[in-house]
Amino acid sequence: MDHASLGNDCSEHFAARVQELYTARGAEQPHLAIGGNGSRVAFGLPADLSLALGEHRGVVDYQPEELTLRARAGTPLSELEVLLAQHNQSFAAEMPQPTTQSTLGGAIATGWDGPGRAFGMSLRDSVLGCRLINGRGEIINFGGQVMKNVAGYDLARLQVGALGTLGAILDVTLRLQPRVEDTASVSFSVNAGALSQWWQRTRSLRPLISGTCYLDGRLYLRISGRAVAVQDLLAQLGGDITGFDWSALANLQLPFFCSERLACVHLPRYAELPVGAGQALVEWEGARVWVREGDHHALSREAARLGGFVQVLRGPAVPSQVDAPGWHRALRNALDPRGLFNPGLFHSRFCTSEGETGREYTGAGR
Repeated sequence: MDHASLGNDCSEHFAARVQELYTARGAEQPHLAIGGNGSRVAFGLPADLSLALGEHRGVVDYQPEELTLRARAGTPLSELEVLLAQHNQSFAAEMPQPTTQSTLGGAIATGWDGPGRAFGMSLRDSVLGCRLINGRGEIINFGGQVMKNVAGYDLARLQVGALGTLGAILDVTLRLQPRVEDTASVSFSVNAGALSQWWQRTRSLRPLISGTCYLDGRLYLRISGRAVAVQDLLAQLGGDITGFDWSALANLQLPFFCSERLACVHLPRYAELPVGAGQALVEWEGARVWVREGDHHALSREAARLGGFVQVLRGPAVPSQVDAPGWHRALRNALDPRGLFNPGLFHSRFCTSEGETGREYTGAGR
């Protein structure tokens, strides 16, 4: 059955606007800042949005029996979750929502995954296809609308984390999954030095484990699945049943994230990062470490040594440890030959209004 809503289709209007900029001739190079409802400014998108895709919303096609959903970029994730819940389904990948107005396009553009990334599907892998406006003002399609259609798969996935630099996303087709029957959380008092042993233990908890978080000397585990299986596993694990707020963790709304200096360190799984100064929150079995009030330059060097990289959300930016690959530059030039979309991201440092602070990104799809 086809479940679609009329919504508001602004495709042609936005395409005409981009085409006008592309064909403009003037002394200054035109540029266009892309955004949605402005809920992800802290994730690196410009605050002065000049192409507000939040107006472009609505479900284009929903096939519950095929576990696929196609929706416009400006559609709030909260509205889509209500629709999916009516069919006992959810997104296949966990998508952070800073506010109730956070949009699907914003989630794809920023590319952030939630706590469940280490135990399930990544946001990138959940994207089946997309439709976007390129830098010439042309509307183009990548990927398919069903799981078995893999034409153009990679180009659709590259939009995840591209921060709008590869085009203005119009709509996205996503994988879905049945909603889990039960979710519970348990916590343990754990010394930081014993985390590596716990990561070995969590391997045996699959497929029921769906999140890990180490903060202030306590390790929190999220268990999801059939109600009977969840309760049986909790009885085996012991520990303290807790109401830990995983949504606040995914949305960076825990008190821990209220800091003038905040960096995210991505590492190989089971890595041990010597944080030194600063405070750490560890996710993904050690593969993602948030550090507040830390030395970003020291973190960058240590992450590179361990085979990872650093993203700075707030505080002093750090130089990229690697150059952007040639294929990435070539792809960006092909899709946006005049550099209209979100100029300056990925290849150069930019500053906030407070001075020498900002963010440095090393590549698309992070």
